[in-house]
Amino acid sequence: MNTLLFPALLLCAGAVAAWGSRSKPRLATLCGAATACGGGAAGLTMLIIAFCAGNNFSIHELFAIPVLILTIAAAIHSIGYLDGHGSERSGSYWFLLNLTASSMIFVVMAESRLGFLFSWEIMGAASSGLVLFDRHNRRSSYATWIYMMACHAGAALLILLFFFPHTPVWVFILALAGFGLKIGLPLLHVWLPEAHPAAPAPVSALMSGAMIELGIFGVLCFGTVSQNHFMLYGWVLAVAGIITAPLGIIFAIAQSNLKKLLAYSSIENMGILCCAAGLGFLGAAYDIPEMMFCGFAGGALHLLNHALLKGGLFLAAGSVYKATGTLDMDEMGGLLQKMPFTGTAFILHAFSLCGLPPFAGFAGEFLIYMAAFAGLSTLNTPLTALAVTVLVLLALTGGLAAAAFAKAIGGVFCGAPRSAKAADAAEVPFFMNMPIMLLWVLSWLLLFGFPFLFFSVCSVKFPDSCLDIIIPLCINLAIVALISFALTVLAGLLLIVRRLLIARAGERISLTWDCGYAAPDAKMEYTATSFSQNPTDFFRSILRPLRRISKPCGIFPNHAEFEEEIPDGGIRSFWQYIFNAAGKLADRIHVLQSGYLHFYLLVMVLTIAGMLLCAVLGGN
Repeated sequence: MNTLLFPALLLCAGAVAAWGSRSKPRLATLCGAATACGGGAAGLTMLIIAFCAGNNFSIHELFAIPVLILTIAAAIHSIGYLDGHGSERSGSYWFLLNLTASSMIFVVMAESRLGFLFSWEIMGAASSGLVLFDRHNRRSSYATWIYMMACHAGAALLILLFFFPHTPVWVFILALAGFGLKIGLPLLHVWLPEAHPAAPAPVSALMSGAMIELGIFGVLCFGTVSQNHFMLYGWVLAVAGIITAPLGIIFAIAQSNLKKLLAYSSIENMGILCCAAGLGFLGAAYDIPEMMFCGFAGGALHLLNHALLKGGLFLAAGSVYKATGTLDMDEMGGLLQKMPFTGTAFILHAFSLCGLPPFAGFAGEFLIYMAAFAGLSTLNTPLTALAVTVLVLLALTGGLAAAAFAKAIGGVFCGAPRSAKAADAAEVPFFMNMPIMLLWVLSWLLLFGFPFLFFSVCSVKFPDSCLDIIIPLCINLAIVALISFALTVLAGLLLIVRRLLIARAGERISLTWDCGYAAPDAKMEYTATSFSQNPTDFFRSILRPLRRISKPCGIFPNHAEFEEEIPDGGIRSFWQYIFNAAGKLADRIHVLQSGYLHFYLLVMVLTIAGMLLCAVLGGN
């Protein structure tokens, strides 16, 4: 992984240069953006050259690709995003962004446990500063506190993992807990829906598309250390995914904040990745090559697709925020007319991320489904039951994901503006939308290139006897890619023909039947909250919504109000009690912070004496 040393150092140099020129925001932006784009491009170029030269493609390169691509996209988008949103602090922003990106590269490059832990801690500290970028916002301070708590808790578990002897089972448990705080597994996810809405949109794109995926990287590299325990790894990861994916999307569909919806969607996609990895390990444990290859290949393809598509969605959400000044979907509406490029890009990314055919995101989930179907062909009853459960819950998750993004698209871009903020919105500069569409195009290129990449890697790492399974798998994936592309082109051509026919015949605009209202307005249309009311009510036992309702009274009421809040279930049901206990404990020991110097000296002397006594008794 020394091929990525230069890009990482270039990003570090850019961070130092941006901080050094922080008194000149334009110069800081130039230094930060140029080195971020240059470092990302250099890293991608070096990976391509290394692969073409015949070097083995490893898991490190796989997880480095999202970091490099999203660093470039976030840097380009940040130039316009910061204008009017903290541009006077460009020096600190670019310092932290470049430092975060470089530390992420060092994470995937690390060859020692100490180096990995050091890079992991820098990544958490730098990204915490970015979450706190809007430091005058109380929600940003709260989100940063939650995020830093998660980072430090994860680091404590990783120290136990790296520097104390354990059996393979305990290594896996500690890795799953420590890295699960980054992935967003149930009860360990609480920082995600808080940090993403608080951080600038380009930072959210980098964190959601690349950083949380490094948690998967950590589990695979440091947790699954024994081939004798593949069955344990597979069952635990598959069950974790089965729980995480539907819960994530259920909470997503109930959100009114656009970036919080995307954050919960990231939790859902991490659950899908856990299912894919679990099926891959179970295929290896039960000697089902089709299941193993489809599980790991589907997970790799979905990982890259999630990075590209979720990164694009967060950038599009940033464009919406810049144009409207709000992330509340109930205050939006009609933005497709005001922001046609941003709206189209968001819709295309959303359709693809939902796994809807014929879009590029469908292929990864197609392979995961194939892995589950391969599990049905066995006579092992528990494995068959697991495969059926994965199939049913992934299908349910896909349907709920489509509903969640239908809510986002309808509430943000369709209908009429529901506030002055939406009515006054205008399209953002082209270079802010350019990286969004570039990410969508890259997802299509990935769809066509993945079969060749997968075949090249497997032909080197696996014996020739496996080619009888690998070749048909790659052919099927290539067929899916061709059919998807053909259907997408056909839909585009039909849309063009429709526009030409309308232009030739002339478009007639008239009022539709409107229930007797002569002038329908935005108050008559569905808001994002009302659109998702039925699924919210259906899952109310999980969501436990807090509602404040003021009902209309009289024949001609002049006031009615409905307000709904969906607090995170993990915080409300679990972490809240731990936080309260920690607060009470802190109040009790607060007296130690204002004691006497003699007392502190006594504590130090007793501590040193105790250490010396332990050393003598231990014979050291």
